[in-house]
Amino acid sequence: MSSPPSRSFAFFLSAVLTTSSTAILATQPTMPSRPAAFALHLQTNNNEPSTTTTAASTTPIAPIPERTPEEQEFFDRTATLCQQRNLPLSHVKNARDLSSPVDSPIVPGRVYRIGRVSDASDDDLELLFGKMGIKTLVDLRSPTELKDDLTLEREEVFGNFTDMVFYEHNKMVKELGPEEKRMQRRRKRDKIRKAVEGVGRNTKDAVFSFVDNFFGADEDEGENGEEEECIDCFEAEKLLQESARRRNRKERHFVSIMNELKYVRGTLSKLRKRDIAGAIIKSPTAIVSKTAREKIKKPFLDEINGGGLPMLNELLLRFGAPGIKYVLDLVSDKNRHPVAFYCTAGKDRTGMIAAIILALLGTPDESIVEDYSLSANVYAEMNDHKAMVGALSQRSLDAKTFLGAPPHVMRDTLENIRRVYGSVEGYCDFIGFDEKSRERLKYVLTEQ
Repeated sequence: MSSPPSRSFAFFLSAVLTTSSTAILATQPTMPSRPAAFALHLQTNNNEPSTTTTAASTTPIAPIPERTPEEQEFFDRTATLCQQRNLPLSHVKNARDLSSPVDSPIVPGRVYRIGRVSDASDDDLELLFGKMGIKTLVDLRSPTELKDDLTLEREEVFGNFTDMVFYEHNKMVKELGPEEKRMQRRRKRDKIRKAVEGVGRNTKDAVFSFVDNFFGADEDEGENGEEEECIDCFEAEKLLQESARRRNRKERHFVSIMNELKYVRGTLSKLRKRDIAGAIIKSPTAIVSKTAREKIKKPFLDEINGGGLPMLNELLLRFGAPGIKYVLDLVSDKNRHPVAFYCTAGKDRTGMIAAIILALLGTPDESIVEDYSLSANVYAEMNDHKAMVGALSQRSLDAKTFLGAPPHVMRDTLENIRRVYGSVEGYCDFIGFDEKSRERLKYVLTEQ
């Protein structure tokens, strides 16, 4: 019943590279015609060698990087802690009560961090929704990942849930009707014209124009990279005000806090203009030449691999601010407890939300770091781990970096929050989760 868990994550990062390299091409003096641009898009998306094995074909898979003795010791220790703290679920990975970290003040049974829930077995479902009584699910994945999830509408899991979609541009929420699906096909718009209009501006403007207008990233975004008009929506702030009348129903909230467009824009903002300009290939062969495309990707690969997970977390905090605030509001609403939030493996986006909640409630940094590091072997436990390593390596991405959860990543992230925002509370002020909201969060999660 379940779809491959790794494909979403690998596709997310490969889509980032496709978007970034094509964005650089958009800065050439002469833009490719519409058919040529679509040919490039299709070629970079569909003609990449696959890392999956089927009855018809077998493609070589990159070797799994060997662990150092220190790394193996770390994995052994985290595996032991996972046995002690993880929920006894067979098909939902990386699931823990946020009361489980050392010195966490959270009352058990209020809020959980988990991996993708749609793969749950019958026994898992009985534990999650029967014994634990989870009432609110928060899906943090991007629309690209949702489209790739064949179990997104699995009736046994989500049949009793009302779906809610958060639109971050104007902070609105839409409640989907019984016949509405989260991922519905929309008519593709002609965005090339606006991309061409952007070429007359400077290098970064042209790149942003092409990324925003041609790729548009997500299903919820319109011609200007902004979300479509939200019909029959209401303000997100009203969720708390009206929560009492919703207390007897189950809800699944879709809150995309990071997508490919945000990742590319964040990476672009870190690159020097001359590095971007230096990657521009003026030859027409850039559209069809694999060598030219690889040269175009290099600045992005260097920045992404060099920045690793700390940079991803930095971009999450910056570009995911509206969604993070929305999730904190949900968790601070006792009428929606118990709450469980998740992404693909429950590691990065889920780990960031968990870290903010734990830090706000006074959990020591080392306990937050330890809880994050327990996600280190979640990908190693997945059936298609080799395929995922191959998919990332094939795109020159460091699999060891992006599939791990080393302690220094969360230490660096907490340090960066304090350096940039003064404190975790300062970051919350920045995103609009004010002192009153934080007091409410603390109360509902710690009072017996």
